[in-house]
Formats: sequence, C-alpha cells, structure tokens
Amino acid sequence: MSTLSSVINRFVEYYAGLDNQPPSALTTLYHPDAQLIDPFGEHRGLVAIQRYFTRLLVNVQHCRFSIDVPVCEGERYAVSWTMHWSHPRISAGKALALGGCSMVEVQDNLIIRQRDYYDAGEMIYEHLPLLSWAIRGVKRRVRS
Repeated sequence: MSTLSSVINRFVEYYAGLDNQPPSALTTLYHPDAQLIDPFGEHRGLVAIQRYFTRLLVNVQHCRFSIDVPVCEGERYAVSWTMHWSHPRISAGKALALGGCSMVEVQDNLIIRQRDYYDAGEMIYEHLPLLSWAIRGVKRRVRS
C-alpha cells in the first residue's frame, strides 16, 4: 500500500464516524504543522485543529461522512463527500445532508494541508428561521 493510500484510508475511516472520534485520533491523520481551511475559518497546527473539531462536535447529535473515490496526483488528492448530520438547534434536530469536497496535501504520511469546500449557507443559515427566508428569496431572484 502506498503512503498516499494509507493516508486516504485513515481519512475515510476517521470521517466515516466523525462523531465517535476523540480529538486525540487526529494525531494519526494530521501533521503537527497542518493547516485546515473551510468556509468558517483557517486553523493552523494540530492543536488548533483538535480544538476546532472539539467545538464543532460538542452538541452535534450525529455527524458521519460518505466519501467518494478520491482523485490522486503525487502527494495530493481530491475527494467529494456527503456529510450526514444533525444538531438539536438546527432544523429541530432532523437529519440533514450536505455535499462538499476536500483538497488534501500529504507530507510525511500525514495531512499537511486540507481545504474543504461546501456551502455554509446550505449547511447552517438556510435552516435558521429568519435567515432561511431571506436566503431562499435571494436564490429565487438569482435563478429568475
């Protein structure tokens, strides 16, 4: 198994059961100097990434990813995924799904840089009563 295959397998296993993973498990996936960027911010270093995941998952009822086959080149891969999640304060806790993708760079058999792309509006804002009305209105106007 190649180094990249090993990292991809660990990535898939970790995110497939994200809500059951302790922050300490990130040490087997991310480089100490890793950078994680998503629509909500940039997190530099393993400690910052662990802190971010801890805050994200504290009130989540469940959060798991189904991950498609990655596209690989050298020490990089791109993967599309669907996040299946629920939070008691968003959409009354009902199960939600969100599509996205990650661009990942590997160094020393660990992730050194990950950039996640997804629609933060679709993830959160469209499920909040007042904001959802405004966002749906904007989307209708753009489609017209």
